Amino acid sequence: MNFPVEFSECPQCGCKETLYQDACKDELSKPKNMFAYLDKKITPIQDFLTLSTPTTRVLVRHYDTCSHCGFDFCVRAEKLPMPTNLLMQMMGVAVQMAGKK
Repeated sequence: MNFPVEFSECPQCGCKETLYQDACKDELSKPKNMFAYLDKKITPIQDFLTLSTPTTRVLVRHYDTCSHCGFDFCVRAEKLPMPTNLLMQMMGVAVQMAGKK
């Protein structure tokens, strides 16, 4: 599979419009050259606890809601590098490791 992967229509009803896209249509200062989504989830695809590198590869999944049926679905998935220290903070690992002195 080649990343990024785009899902252009709702898997439930086939609609191609999403709430975020609809909400931005009439906005004067909408984001330019930015992928539109309502939510995202980040999952590491490398063991960042055993790596000693400044970045860790993650899978980022972007979610939006179908304008027609209201179904939440993944609209884009991509593999990206993320600063390891930021990932550890997001996952709550930095605090746990600091307390194990």
